[in-house]
Amino acid sequence: MPPVNAVTVYAASSTRAPVDLLELARALGWGLAERRWTVVYGGARIGLMGALADAALSAGGRVEGVILDTFARVAHAQLHTLETVGDMRSRKAGLAHRGDAYVVLPGGFGTLEELSEILVERQLALHEKPLVLVNHQGFWDPLLTQLDRMVAADLVASRYRAQITVVEDVRGALEAIEAYALKPASETAPDLDKLLAG
Repeated sequence: MPPVNAVTVYAASSTRAPVDLLELARALGWGLAERRWTVVYGGARIGLMGALADAALSAGGRVEGVILDTFARVAHAQLHTLETVGDMRSRKAGLAHRGDAYVVLPGGFGTLEELSEILVERQLALHEKPLVLVNHQGFWDPLLTQLDRMVAADLVASRYRAQITVVEDVRGALEAIEAYALKPASETAPDLDKLLAG
């Protein structure tokens, strides 16, 4: 069974995030903590990031962060660990390597970049960790339409499009990760033959 000890969450840090998205982040933080999965995220105390961390901590969960040194002023002060790094490449690597699964909440440019990087790594068979996109109230619909267009134009193989598990809510995200954890290891190993076949 593939171990799931930590889940990396990508989400917005905007202080202007609407209430429903903050509640979404809180629900995810609580759900991850209840399952005793360490929450790994961008380290901020604001926006969806802060709501996620606060909820996980309130539920008794472990929370780890990786943040840019230039944003240290908005770092969460109560995390179990907080790594401060000097550039975005180091930050993204720190977040990605700590997670056994990835959940993407609504976010901005940074969240979109992180989603793309994890998806490319899966396409290249660098890992087979689950990538779950929480499409709250259709937030990610335009992106999903663009991905489908890439497939239709034969620029992306349909099996790579299928590597994103799209769910509507937190329950769906948690269930997707649980289902992955129950798979035999052989079902989650990278298939290099398929990769080389394009």
